[in-house]
Amino acid sequence: MDEQGVIEKLRKIKLFHTVKDDEERLTKLARIVTWQQCKAGVEVLSEGTEGSELYILQKGRVRIIKRTLDQERYTIVTLKDDEDAFFGELALLDREVRSASVLAETDCEFLVINREDFNQLGEEDPRLGLLVTRAIAKELSKRLRKANQDMVLLFEALVEQVAESGGLEEG
Repeated sequence: MDEQGVIEKLRKIKLFHTVKDDEERLTKLARIVTWQQCKAGVEVLSEGTEGSELYILQKGRVRIIKRTLDQERYTIVTLKDDEDAFFGELALLDREVRSASVLAETDCEFLVINREDFNQLGEEDPRLGLLVTRAIAKELSKRLRKANQDMVLLFEALVEQVAESGGLEEG
């Protein structure tokens, strides 16, 4: 994919919406993007391993997968290329392990941004680094709020189930 094609894709990704009309900054971002492909059935990211890249889905379909405490896998969401999807953005901010696995359901192509390259770009253009980091923080805040709502719903369902079963027995 040529630089202009990368710029057009970046323009569609919500992490970069604050700079979507800034050709100079989009060009700077495009220059740190690498291209990666994988075959269907390949695990792109593995839960529990350290990562350092943000992936933008250019072509294909992937599943985001988590493991239960019993190590059973379940799908959180399926992402498709026409959704301007991305994943792994936390890796641009920290060196923690991946919180989920990503499995390619089809042959896939990705635009990839590495943490070191992103940090270097932020040193060279602090405003760009700040804008993208804020966008990541906004995305994380939205996910945290949803997780909190989900926890409340699960707790309420558990309380209701315990009440319907006659409550807890004292031992």
